[in-house]
Amino acid sequence: MGACWHTWKPNRDMCKDSSSPSSGTNPGGSCSGGAAPCPNCCCCATTGTIQNITAFNNGRQFGHQYDFVIQIAYSAGTAGTRDCTLEWWENTTITYFAVNTPNTWTQLHGVVASPVFDPWDHRVVPCPGGGSLTVTLTDPPGLGIVPGRTAQRTLKFRLKVISGSGCPCGQASATATATQVLEIINGVPNGSGTFTTP
Repeated sequence: MGACWHTWKPNRDMCKDSSSPSSGTNPGGSCSGGAAPCPNCCCCATTGTIQNITAFNNGRQFGHQYDFVIQIAYSAGTAGTRDCTLEWWENTTITYFAVNTPNTWTQLHGVVASPVFDPWDHRVVPCPGGGSLTVTLTDPPGLGIVPGRTAQRTLKFRLKVISGSGCPCGQASATATATQVLEIINGVPNGSGTFTTP
């Protein structure tokens, strides 16, 4: 992320029974203990990849926009619904309000409210029938263009989707990583910077 427009609010993960609109929802990524019982279903993380990287400069910020594309699969399970979990870790050399300590990994999903997370937080879980689901999160991390500013920022990402606890999945999680380097000299961006993935 690395932008200044995020605001704070609680986690909004939802688990929703798509087969019955009246079955209700339950925050926290698990249907057990909700207002109405949810069907037995297990979520497995399949892949998480960073795609569609493009540079931008809108006169106020410059940086890169990219998609974190998540593929997960649901199947029948036991003991209530076990949903997947999203973790969004960032590490920066220049702090911003969401990351207060430089060079320290900070988990942002569920702590910082951002439209980046909306497609995940509002996805509809295909239970009890099961099936595959693709969720695309678009993030535009940028550095502010300020007259006279000279700075270089390295921002690292570790984006992770974790399979439901106790689910018979082929893998426990899927992770994607990336590093962005941006530099501004006397208020002028030094090129478009770099955004690299392994």
